[in-house]
Amino acid sequence: MLKNSEYFPPTTEIKGRLAVLLLSVPAGSEAFVDWHWQKIAGVPFLLRNILNIQRGGVRHLALMTGEHSDAAKELGQRLLADPRVTLTLDWPKDSFELAEIATAKKEILLLDGALLHDKNQIKSAVELKTDPEGDESFSFFRLDSDAMSTLLKQSYPFDVSVLETAKKRSLSSESSEPLRDGEQLLVYFPEANLPKMSCKQDFMTAGEHILKKSGGLANDSFVTRILSRPVSKQMTRWLLNTRITPNQITIFSLILGLGSALCFFKGGYGMGIGGAGLLLLSIWVDGVDGEIARIKFMESPFGAKLDIICDNVVHVAVFFAIGVGLYHVHGEKIYMLLGFFAAAGSLMAFILMSAGIIAGKSTTGAGNNKGQENNSLIDKLANRDFTHFLFALAVLDLLTIFIWLTAIGSNLMAFFLLFSRGSRKKPA
Repeated sequence: MLKNSEYFPPTTEIKGRLAVLLLSVPAGSEAFVDWHWQKIAGVPFLLRNILNIQRGGVRHLALMTGEHSDAAKELGQRLLADPRVTLTLDWPKDSFELAEIATAKKEILLLDGALLHDKNQIKSAVELKTDPEGDESFSFFRLDSDAMSTLLKQSYPFDVSVLETAKKRSLSSESSEPLRDGEQLLVYFPEANLPKMSCKQDFMTAGEHILKKSGGLANDSFVTRILSRPVSKQMTRWLLNTRITPNQITIFSLILGLGSALCFFKGGYGMGIGGAGLLLLSIWVDGVDGEIARIKFMESPFGAKLDIICDNVVHVAVFFAIGVGLYHVHGEKIYMLLGFFAAAGSLMAFILMSAGIIAGKSTTGAGNNKGQENNSLIDKLANRDFTHFLFALAVLDLLTIFIWLTAIGSNLMAFFLLFSRGSRKKPA
């Protein structure tokens, strides 16, 4: 069988499941490549669909473009250049070759390329489950191999009528039954459950919807959701379509945080307010890196580690700097000592919590809630609501209260975490 190796390297055989994405453009719209490379929340439409399909658990995808051979070659080159695409891609030259590729598969996911697909719905289909709310998020048909071959040969350009044919020829309505020899399972996502790209405005609407539902992290408290996330989401909106990376945003947040520490270090009322303001800005910017990473599929273990390390470098520097600044103002060495203990307690707590926090951030980025559930206590201890409290105390010229509370609280937290770790290690 001819593989379109001029677009993609030859496919290694992947048995079991094949997703088929049927690409087209609305009549009278712009060029084929431009349409499918139109950005939605900073990621090209086709690439976003492929990454969602990939994260839904699909490892083999066939792209159908009909007669757009030159366009297919250009799109193929762009997809190959993106390291985030790790699934195996086939680009059949026609629906007959698609039917041949599908012969060895037990399950075929038929996807309309005009729809914006969701990784959770793809995952539900892969696991043959309905969505969490109980609504049918996909339809399935059990077909014999000949019926499947006939349907796929008629599948491009996409016409919902082929599904009516599939429904009439379906052998059973039970997806949970084991497939017999010569049977294949066809899975299809109804148009009503997914956004459809029919005009340029649809791309903007879809991008705004993605931004609104992007959410925060498990340790986002009520204060963070009300005071910080609205600001960080607006910043995210400004930066989504730029080339600025999440890690660059993390470094910028670190610089702001260290600038805050410098202000506190100098001491005085004005510098205290300036330091608290810079720290608050640093926290808002710090929320942007994760939002952009999740929306643009740019999460990485390195990014999660960099984020949490930079956060805690800022904490340690700010706590010590507040103590030194208060010493400069009041001339009492107790404040310098309190700054040291606040920084030391914060550093110890970070060392004890770091593995759990990084794991929680990584699983959140991957769309997995398990890590959030397992680390709920760590999440609560790691939130950064204290920055709002610090700003209020700086305005009231009560930083002395903050350094006392932080010196005591950070060490109590560290000892609690140390005790908890010791208790878990004791044999039952």
